[in-house]
Parts: sequence; structure tokens; C-alpha cells
Amino acid sequence: MADRSLLQSIREKELETNISLDVTRKEAADLIEAARREAEGIVGQAEKEAAASAEEFTRQERARIAQEVEETKRREMDRVKEAEAAGEQHVEEAVALIVRTVVPD
Repeated sequence: MADRSLLQSIREKELETNISLDVTRKEAADLIEAARREAEGIVGQAEKEAAASAEEFTRQERARIAQEVEETKRREMDRVKEAEAAGEQHVEEAVALIVRTVVPD
């Protein structure tokens, strides 16, 4: 009988150990799943922040380029005005040269 109760005690301990092991496995699986969900949330948030940063960078670069384009247009218009002014200063000389070329003295 003592053997039976020793065997019974061993079986009970084995059963308790298996139950404890199952509980621990379940807790570990729950922790892993919670960590996975948290990681997905972190990645999702990082992707949103990256998209917002990229959009802001694009907006700033477009504004910078638009400003650069306007500055280039302004400089070129200044050059056109300078060329027009230079041309107007030489109109009389050009007319005289054309007249001398077409109508010899």
C-alpha cells in the first residue's frame, strides 16, 4: 500500500507539474502575442510618422523650389529689361548704320 500511495503521489506531482507547465506555456504565448501587437502598433505609428515627415519634407522642398523658380524668373526679367534698355540706347546708331548701308553717300 505504501508503494501505491508513493506512486499515487508521484502521479499527482506529475499532474500538478503538467498543469503548471501548461499555465506557464499559456502565459508565455499571451506575452508573446501582446509583444507582437505592441510591436505592430509601434511599427504602424513609425510608418505614420515617417509618412508625415516625408509629406512635410516634400512640402518644404516644393516651396523652396517655387521660391527658387520665382527668383530665377525675376533675375531673367531683369536681364531682359537690361537688354531692352541697351537696345533702345543703340536704336539711333543702328538706324544710322542701316541707312548708310542701304543708301550710300
